[in-house]
Amino acid sequence: MVTPDVPPPPRPGPFARLRHWHRTLSLSNRLALYALVLAAVGVVTPLAAAVLTGSRGPATGLLVEQDDNGCTSVWTVPAESTELVDDIIANIDVRQLSRWERDGLITHRETVKARVSIRGGETPIQLRDLTITVLSRTDPVTGEQSKAQGCGGEGDEDEPDFVVVDLDTLPVGTAVPVDYLQQSDQQTAARQLADDEGEQITLPRTVDAQDFYSFTLIGRSLAYDTEWQAEITWWDGEHLHTDLLDNDGAPFRVTAPG
Repeated sequence: MVTPDVPPPPRPGPFARLRHWHRTLSLSNRLALYALVLAAVGVVTPLAAAVLTGSRGPATGLLVEQDDNGCTSVWTVPAESTELVDDIIANIDVRQLSRWERDGLITHRETVKARVSIRGGETPIQLRDLTITVLSRTDPVTGEQSKAQGCGGEGDEDEPDFVVVDLDTLPVGTAVPVDYLQQSDQQTAARQLADDEGEQITLPRTVDAQDFYSFTLIGRSLAYDTEWQAEITWWDGEHLHTDLLDNDGAPFRVTAPG
């Protein structure tokens, strides 16, 4: 029997190629790109609109990027995905890890990190509040732990502020403000982890005109498989805005060790 020819996949469109190229840039290079584009044209161009997600107001941008880097992420790989373990250990491309994570083939284990970067507008903006909402909580995913091996020691060029949240102690479906988390006895271990990583975030905080501010958001679970998201509220001098922080339209997800 002759097997019919399978047509090649369609060539990705311009926007898909732009997103692919953009995801290969480091955080510092992305921020430099945004500054260059906005300084050159003075307005939000189609390129800037493609990479500045959740922008509000003239030349104000928000970038949220979940950390799927194989060198910094530990994964739970369920039994049906065990063939992926060797590829993860071999430090496979971060884009492939992101695809597997989105497809549910692997899950962040114990902690999941997201880098949040905010660009000020024509005038200073003030970050007023940050809330965390647990969307769902189920039994942890069971499977093998896997992490890339032989990674280099290159880190971020700067030391951003940190927010670490113990998701297991939060109510489901309720937005919990960061100022409560920074006082709650149930969050003591999470605050210590933030201190170990760098500095804890302090709000309110002013971001100067056309300046950048970044922080790292870490969700931790030691008992459940948890989906969650965050929201940041900021003031532009005239209006109050609230932006969703999530994984490119999907909730952040982390599972406890099995």
